Amino acid sequence: MTIIINPYSTDTQLVGYVPEAVVKYYCINCSSYEVYMPPGVLKHLKKRGHWNDFLKYHTDIPNMIANPDYAGQNPKEPDSIELYKVVDDHVLIAIKTNPANGLFLGSFYSLDQGKKKIQGRLRTGRIHPFKFFI
Repeated sequence: MTIIINPYSTDTQLVGYVPEAVVKYYCINCSSYEVYMPPGVLKHLKKRGHWNDFLKYHTDIPNMIANPDYAGQNPKEPDSIELYKVVDDHVLIAIKTNPANGLFLGSFYSLDQGKKKIQGRLRTGRIHPFKFFI
């Protein structure tokens, strides 16, 4: 199934499927591995200055979610998953949970000093290479 993301949609969109192993490792309570993006996230991306990153990579997001290079969890948000993909940039995909709606894309952006941040998060155990989960 091909997922097409419309960056100008005013509707909630399916943007990918989180690997089951990552969800189970972090004990995320959700009824499905589908990740949705409510239209408010697009406003958030524009407001936070991440819009150009989103436009650059929006067609790759379903693959980035399904095949991350690294995965982890923000210690301040225990019901979240962070997925990282190394492309031209080091991209962070923040996925959050909502008990009523399941998994949703909370944010998406290229990390400043991405390589350094990835190495630091690996060192502290905040994230792991994706092969760790499978």
